[in-house]
Amino acid sequence: MPDFRGWEYNLVTLNKSRPSSLFPSDCHLSQDRKPKVVIVGAGLAGLSCAVRLTQRGIRTILLESTDRVGGRVRSDVVDGFTLDHGFQVLLTAYPACRELLDYKKLRLQVFEPGALIRHAGSFAMLGDPWRRPTQAFRTAFSPIGTLGDKLRVAKLRRDASRGTLDDLYTRPHEPTHARLARLGFTTPFINEFFRPFLGGVFLDPQLETSSRMLEFVFRMFAAGDISLPADGMAAIPRQLAESLPRGSIRFNQSVEAVEEGKIYLTSGESFDPAVIVVATESTAAAQIVGVPQLEAPWRHTVNHYFAAEKSPDKRKMLMLAGDEYDFGQQENSSGVNDRVISNVVVLSDIAPQYAPPGRTLISVSTTQGAGYDVSGEGLVPVRNQLIRWFGKGVANWEHLRSYSIPYALPVQSLSNITPPLANGNIILCGDYCETPSIQGAMNSGLRAAEIAQSL
Repeated sequence: MPDFRGWEYNLVTLNKSRPSSLFPSDCHLSQDRKPKVVIVGAGLAGLSCAVRLTQRGIRTILLESTDRVGGRVRSDVVDGFTLDHGFQVLLTAYPACRELLDYKKLRLQVFEPGALIRHAGSFAMLGDPWRRPTQAFRTAFSPIGTLGDKLRVAKLRRDASRGTLDDLYTRPHEPTHARLARLGFTTPFINEFFRPFLGGVFLDPQLETSSRMLEFVFRMFAAGDISLPADGMAAIPRQLAESLPRGSIRFNQSVEAVEEGKIYLTSGESFDPAVIVVATESTAAAQIVGVPQLEAPWRHTVNHYFAAEKSPDKRKMLMLAGDEYDFGQQENSSGVNDRVISNVVVLSDIAPQYAPPGRTLISVSTTQGAGYDVSGEGLVPVRNQLIRWFGKGVANWEHLRSYSIPYALPVQSLSNITPPLANGNIILCGDYCETPSIQGAMNSGLRAAEIAQSL
């Protein structure tokens, strides 16, 4: 049994809820018992590893415990609406995505730069003058932050874009809230802009996340677009899987253990490959390789979807809770927390394909706790806050579905970004080894492929 003790890294758990859609049925099961590489897990990390190895002519099989690819990146179709599991976006600047994905075939739908921020009972726009120079004057005089805050944003953006990503991962770091304060941002600007924005990205309202992640996010947002595949976020892993030879993926294959370089399935089957890549979340990896120390915590999210007859705001921007963002679980005089929303997006304005013709799809991300009652009483504070924002017509919005996702993002300290971990012929990879992001997952898979090729 491999011994991974002594290495420093964070590893975490993954949402195991049953998928709603199957991968195309023409992917036949492989009978190859001794391939060069067997990858456990067909999430983004495992798929990216398989794609790279296949490009290099290396025979590879993926073992997936469910009946679909993608891991946490998944989408449902409900009454003609495309619902991603939690609010997710693709940042086109991600290097691994640029390398492996065909953006044209994904038919990416792009957000308008900037954000609408709740302030003093209405929405104020904080634009992106680098992408939309015509917004410079309006942004400079926006009530969100001081002129000094906006100049500091420019400096943060510039500094985050310098050097390579590997350089960024080795910079001195501290909690994001401490870095923002040290850079001189005012408390109102931190609370109205950075907390709801980064709190939604990191799923960390307190902004305890490493400042390296702050710089990583600013770098990615500065260098590309925020986008959605026209067919939902699940189109990303599907595209990766479709580039593999038929028979590369075996579904409903649960791995019981990896011992002495062999893979044992719960079905009683086994594989004896030259290289094993464990591309699962950390809890599963800990069980598979028999090292309990691999487990680490997760961040959660609760996301609600509503259908409406018309859009409440057609500006195609992310709408942040601003001065209504509750990062301290405050309660009103009645003892009820009536500030639960983190952000709102009218998805069908950005990606019309997400909704049937003539209908509107609205995503509402909240700070509600994982496991929160997402039906009945749990929706009351969400609707009440939406009514304050958009008027009484919200009462007629149809609730489509809610997702309480306790395993949304791994908690990664970014204290040491290292290549995927290897011991003998076993390699571990996943976004827990890099940044908790699509880039982190896919790049970890690419790095694992380089190691696998050398073994």
